Amino acid sequence: MSNYNIGSRVKRLRLESGLSQEQLALKSDITTVYLGQIERNEKNPTVKLVERIANALGLSLSEFFDDRDRVAEHDKILNSIIFELKDLSDDEKSEMLKLIRQVLKFKVV
Repeated sequence: MSNYNIGSRVKRLRLESGLSQEQLALKSDITTVYLGQIERNEKNPTVKLVERIANALGLSLSEFFDDRDRVAEHDKILNSIIFELKDLSDDEKSEMLKLIRQVLKFKVV
């Protein structure tokens, strides 16, 4: 992984997470100005700060630097959910779907 661009990675992951600069800066305990400088590659954060940003994004430091597509990880989670539900009756599956839809109504944006 040559010429790894921390700032672009932070920005892309932030946008994928649906967070504003203000939200991520607050979660990372840094200023919005400093986060913007990192995203524009004007500042080089320490490893500790990258770890705080990664954690604020819900990632470990190794996940932050992992080049693999994050969709594959989501597929693992979806596959686990399917595995847990596969033996339910159709009626039980229908009830679980209703429950999931109710929970998603309260999802924090």
